[in-house]
Amino acid sequence: MMRAHLRAIFGVLVAFLVMVSAGVARAQFLSPGPLSKAHASIEGDQHCNDCHSSGKRVDQGACLKCHGDLGARIAAGQGLHGRQFKGQACEKCHAEHLGAKGLMRWPGGDPTKLDHAQTGWPLNGAHQNTACNKCHNKSNARGNPTFLGLATSCTPCHKDQHQGHFGTKCLDCHNETAWKELNLKTFDHDLAKFPLRGAHQKVLCAKCHLEPPKYVGLKFAVCQDCHKDVHEGRLGASCPDCHEDTKWKPVTFKHGGAKHPGTSLGGGHAPVACRTCHDKGNLAIPSKGRECASCHRPIHKAPFGRACASCHASIQWLGLARSVGLAAHPRTEYPLTGKHEATPCAGCHKPEIPREARYRKLAFGRCADCHEDKHKGEFAKLDKGECKACHATSGFSPTLFGVVAHTATRFPLIGKHTATPCSACHKAPRPRMDLHVVKQACADCHENPHGDQFAKEMAQGGCAQCHVSTGWKLPKIDHRIWPLTGVHATALCDSCHHPTAEDRKKGSGASYRGVPRACGGCHDDVHLGQFRLKAPVQECDKCHTTKEFKIPGFDHVALTGWALTGKHAKTECVKCHALTTVRDEAKPTVRWRLSSNECKFCHANPHETRASL
Repeated sequence: MMRAHLRAIFGVLVAFLVMVSAGVARAQFLSPGPLSKAHASIEGDQHCNDCHSSGKRVDQGACLKCHGDLGARIAAGQGLHGRQFKGQACEKCHAEHLGAKGLMRWPGGDPTKLDHAQTGWPLNGAHQNTACNKCHNKSNARGNPTFLGLATSCTPCHKDQHQGHFGTKCLDCHNETAWKELNLKTFDHDLAKFPLRGAHQKVLCAKCHLEPPKYVGLKFAVCQDCHKDVHEGRLGASCPDCHEDTKWKPVTFKHGGAKHPGTSLGGGHAPVACRTCHDKGNLAIPSKGRECASCHRPIHKAPFGRACASCHASIQWLGLARSVGLAAHPRTEYPLTGKHEATPCAGCHKPEIPREARYRKLAFGRCADCHEDKHKGEFAKLDKGECKACHATSGFSPTLFGVVAHTATRFPLIGKHTATPCSACHKAPRPRMDLHVVKQACADCHENPHGDQFAKEMAQGGCAQCHVSTGWKLPKIDHRIWPLTGVHATALCDSCHHPTAEDRKKGSGASYRGVPRACGGCHDDVHLGQFRLKAPVQECDKCHTTKEFKIPGFDHVALTGWALTGKHAKTECVKCHALTTVRDEAKPTVRWRLSSNECKFCHANPHETRASL
């Protein structure tokens, strides 16, 4: 009796230790090693499918799901990945599960040995000696260091000493070896704030730029910065009104010309006598001043200022050049943007509109004041059908209504739906799509490969019960009903869920319902019925675990109830459990279940002969 109690207690203890060790194995059994610091947030077996698909080593699509900025460059054939490694597996250079050793396997073994020309931007001159982190010091949206996003022009890295006056083509004058080695032979002085005209073209550079040369901080706003004003300021500072830069004499001023200092003498001013304005002499400023507003009352309501001559330089009131209107339009209540800039003035200010309403009283508060509603009132409830919520002046198409705006509808775009062309769901013929999609269930657009296996789930929530829009091959399956442990956790789904003959007949996919859960439902009985056909029947998990089929350290007393003592403890298993034929038609197998555990079953009785004597 005492022996039976001890055996029961020992069995319970062994079962408890097996359960504890199984729990520890489940915690981090699958991972071949710790992740790098960059991927530390997805450490643990529950995140395996973040990078690995069933039956695959690494899912490249899963990599680019997180690294979308790199995916866009690969698709465009840009940078090192898009040029040199397009189509190659990520893990070729980025090895994971190495812990603190990092993710990088640089071509050549070191970042300094990389042929930078492979990125599409070779390093020349002084750039060859520049440390990598001098330029590559950015972080991506996830807060990690990145080599992407750098411009190849000079100004993002180098301060533009010219403040944009000479454009962005620095190499037209400078080279990549030394900044101060200038090539001025090809320099276009028209790019400077002071283009060279007339006699200025023959002046030596040092005459203005001095020796040693000085290229910034020079005064040249007015002629007097370099030339003496012989009029001593009496005629103002605008020398070109009377003089030309080809030569100082003769003076080109004419009474009816447009170079009168301060005020044009064109148009209505031409017949006006000088003394009408110059009441103190022709070289003296009129006592009323020389602004248009000194004599004429401003009539514009827009804040055009008092510089009337900027538009009406020749005293022309109507019919001004288009360039004048475009320059003044930003000061009106309706600045021109996008395609409106190319619209003819008469397109809005139509000649058939009365003059008093053609400019000042023109309606422009809503797009519909000028444009036809192409949607025929379909969006009248949304801000009375105002167009600018979806369209911009840069063009009617493409619209501003994108993925973010779609969240306000009854069908927000998430996952792979964000990359789906609009016309895939809005199927009305162009140029106008049908923006009302009545059918919005998954099965309305996607084929159901499961037949009627999941009719209940389809009625309760459709495909979303198991699948997400980020990818069909990453289902959110709750396998807790039959937990996957040990080797089952790495087995391919279709090794258990494969199409049956009935599935193929129906044209449906793999079977996910009615799959056997007992070991014998999937695995061959290598013991040929020894533990299945004779009482007491024992299941496979009596001796085996899902971790591996082989049984390490077989506990003979716990599993068979028969302790190996004495010389039995050193006897090889095959001495008792020999290879034999269990059934006549079966192939040989090891006989594990013996008919008896009595001594005479294995040993001959040496006393039988003596007894007969």
